Amino acid sequence: MTNLKRGDSHGECGCPEFFDEMHQLLDDQLDASACERLRTHAAGCPKCQQLLEAESEFRSLLRKCCCEEAPVELRQRISYSIRIEYREG
Repeated sequence: MTNLKRGDSHGECGCPEFFDEMHQLLDDQLDASACERLRTHAAGCPKCQQLLEAESEFRSLLRKCCCEEAPVELRQRISYSIRIEYREG
């Protein structure tokens, strides 16, 4: 992530790099320094902070609502589709 801006004249965040790495942050896929950099940026950028909180809340709700295991037949179809995609890719 290079240059994180605090905003632009149109009131939009202007922080596409934050959005790109936010998912990795929430998935615990970044090292400690990258996490700190993103959290520090979000603390100083209200739009990014709001986005981070909303995505985190969404993921929490999704985990609560989706606690049942998918039916065996569905898991098999998905697994088959992934193998086909992998071979063709």
